[in-house]
Amino acid sequence: MQIVTYPPALIEAYLSDVRHLLESGQVAEGKYYLELATSYVPGKISIPVASGGAGIFALLACHKHTGGRRVAIVQSNTMRALYTVPSLLDMKPLVVESSYEDFLSMNPDALQKTFEDAAVREAAVVVYSVIGGYLAPSFGRIVELCRRAGVPLIVDGAHAHYLSAVAQQPEVDIAYSFYATKILPAGEGGLITTDNPTRHTWLRRFLMYDRFSNELPVGLNLRAGELTAALIHRMMTDPTLSRHFKTDRIAVADRYRAICDRHGVRYIDPKSASDYNGYKFIVLDAFEQVAALETALTTHRPTSAVFDTDVRGGLTSLPHWCPPTYTSLVSQP
Repeated sequence: MQIVTYPPALIEAYLSDVRHLLESGQVAEGKYYLELATSYVPGKISIPVASGGAGIFALLACHKHTGGRRVAIVQSNTMRALYTVPSLLDMKPLVVESSYEDFLSMNPDALQKTFEDAAVREAAVVVYSVIGGYLAPSFGRIVELCRRAGVPLIVDGAHAHYLSAVAQQPEVDIAYSFYATKILPAGEGGLITTDNPTRHTWLRRFLMYDRFSNELPVGLNLRAGELTAALIHRMMTDPTLSRHFKTDRIAVADRYRAICDRHGVRYIDPKSASDYNGYKFIVLDAFEQVAALETALTTHRPTSAVFDTDVRGGLTSLPHWCPPTYTSLVSQP
């Protein structure tokens, strides 16, 4: 079982891109960073950065320094960095609950209750995480709650590749991750995506520490190099890759779903999500209980649970585990 796989056509195309970059010497701040900003995501402006976390950091910095936002609302079930990164910016993390009903993502009722405090509304940025590649139907309500409250919304899109409804939301900024285990694996790297030209300009200047104008009070080099950006660009713009990186993983998840139905195993149903990319298949019954059934669910060791700790520390209130959905499993029975 291979965790990361690439279709041969992608390998050859990327090698050609790299050869051109090396021959031209444009390995930093070249066309993938400067010229192709509008081509990564239709209708958006994008900036390749060093990691998904770098994207979150830069977006929070922007909202703090341009809008005076000093509270980052995050969900209880998400990457620990979303709780710690705001502190680096002297922003306070404020946690609202996630729920099974919302596919382990932020519960809109909990967010609405948080918004009852006017001081929070005026100071906050919401950082919403798509979990496991399941887009919760309640995401639209999260967007509307933020819009009505006048609170900026950042989507942690580490698990959100190919979920077009996320990228199509106006005034929603996204930080994608391309870490080696993600749906689109570049090894490392991230992408900031926005449809706000003013914000894009601020971020571009921030990421080159405003070295030309010398007007911003802050700046930090968190950009991606051209070699990484070239792979990110190709994976984000080549529609022929979706079968390998999305459809094949969904096929593996569909097999798991059928096994769960036959044996009465509880799981979060991808068919009930608004969209799904196969990144994780989430099982709710205890691993030991399911292993006793001797099915393909436990043929391989489980991958890491999407998040098995609460973002504040301690065990999650939403226990689960995940059999692997890697593309290399699609041809196995």
